[in-house]
Amino acid sequence: MKVVDAGRDRRSTIKGELERMFLGQFEHTIDDKGRLTIPSRYRELIAGGAYVTLGFDQNLMVLTAVSFDNISGSIRGTSVTDEDARALKRWIFSNATWVEVDKAGRILIPQWLRSKCQLDSTAVIVGTGDFFEIWSPELWARHQENLQDPKTTAQRFNAFNIPL
Repeated sequence: MKVVDAGRDRRSTIKGELERMFLGQFEHTIDDKGRLTIPSRYRELIAGGAYVTLGFDQNLMVLTAVSFDNISGSIRGTSVTDEDARALKRWIFSNATWVEVDKAGRILIPQWLRSKCQLDSTAVIVGTGDFFEIWSPELWARHQENLQDPKTTAQRFNAFNIPL
């Protein structure tokens, strides 16, 4: 009879889930053609391609095909008679484009998306779990400043009731 250590099996499951998450932050250059090198760990997760769309904080969101399909399914399920639903559809779908990772580990970000997010020659790539974001360094620094006050941050996130 084989005895299984339930704790060890749970840790390996959690580790596997974490390995499929976008974690950390990285700074990379954007070349003159608009190509951005993707961190090697992220490349594995978007090896088959990804969707890039405008985020909600003057940034870009990069989603796997599965994540984009989940989001688009939820959005498509909203009522066409709802003004906010129509606006969200326009926001996500009109700003979306499919990208593929080239042999050098880069994606091509169209100029029209780079302009909307003030992306020039450098970008900060930020893991957010199920997807990652691309920020201009200046906008990312401003966003980070807003999160530096511990009391304000604790109050802001208190409603999420995050258990350990």
